[in-house]
Amino acid sequence: MHYLDPHNASFAAAIVDEPAPHQLGIMKGREALEILQKQAAAPDILTEEFQVPGRCGPTSVTVVRPKSLVRKPIPMVFYTHGGGWILGSPASFAPLLEDLARRTGAAVVFPYYTPAPEKKFPFQFEQTYEVLDYVIRHGRERNLLVGSIALAGDSVGAHMAIAMIQMALERSLPAEIAHVVLFYPVTDTHRKLKSYETFKDGPFLLADTMDWMIHTFIPEKEDRETPLASPLSFLSDDILSRFPPTTIFLSAVDPLRDEGLVFGERLQKAGVDAAVMTAEGQMHAFVLLKGIRESPTARAVMDLSALRLRAALFSPP
Repeated sequence: MHYLDPHNASFAAAIVDEPAPHQLGIMKGREALEILQKQAAAPDILTEEFQVPGRCGPTSVTVVRPKSLVRKPIPMVFYTHGGGWILGSPASFAPLLEDLARRTGAAVVFPYYTPAPEKKFPFQFEQTYEVLDYVIRHGRERNLLVGSIALAGDSVGAHMAIAMIQMALERSLPAEIAHVVLFYPVTDTHRKLKSYETFKDGPFLLADTMDWMIHTFIPEKEDRETPLASPLSFLSDDILSRFPPTTIFLSAVDPLRDEGLVFGERLQKAGVDAAVMTAEGQMHAFVLLKGIRESPTARAVMDLSALRLRAALFSPP
């Protein structure tokens, strides 16, 4: 039995008999996550929505910022969501987005990429980069400071953030990426490390659920053997060495733990300013899920995340 702190253990017991997303199916899985995460809008946060046009659009984008900072230009954190490329929505991630905006004093920009299986790899990467590039070029119209930005993401959203860095380097994004925060990232879709077997039964994220999500999003084996889909195995040391300062937080009880750890080690060996920390007693999605995100460890991780992001966005070089 693997240790979970009291918050995580209580949540795990409460959901033990609930069907997993791969058992529910796509539509019911999306509904279940929204119900689990439902909350009233925070009174101190302003949420705006707009559409980004383009080859992959129109794409819905949500911007979350403190109401006290509405009238002044502020830096931005470009946040890409998890949910297995399938389940995420602005409503499901509102608690995390609001908390991040409040703690950092930045605007959190959330692109709602088209989920799988409506679209499949690599469409979502192209769509998300299209939004990132658009927001950089038009950010001042929305009181966003875009010369230096940060990226963040959780689970497959962290996988997406890694892809955005690759694409930004390749395509010369007209902005500096000052920092990236990755929460329990997916870094490999073509092979499984030991933690997949150790934590195959979760809690919350099951190995079978990840298999279902990967095959739904990237059905072709040859597509999974690419730097975008599996950066841990296929991204070159040269590209890795050009990554921005990176902070990786891992869940100790999580099928994805080992691939996040090894990816962090690769970044460090490539000379990147990369910090890798494992949150003991925490399951997958511990900074997102309402039932556990107020645990002492989750709060401490959010404190440190905000500190790292603020230092990168607000401190002079």
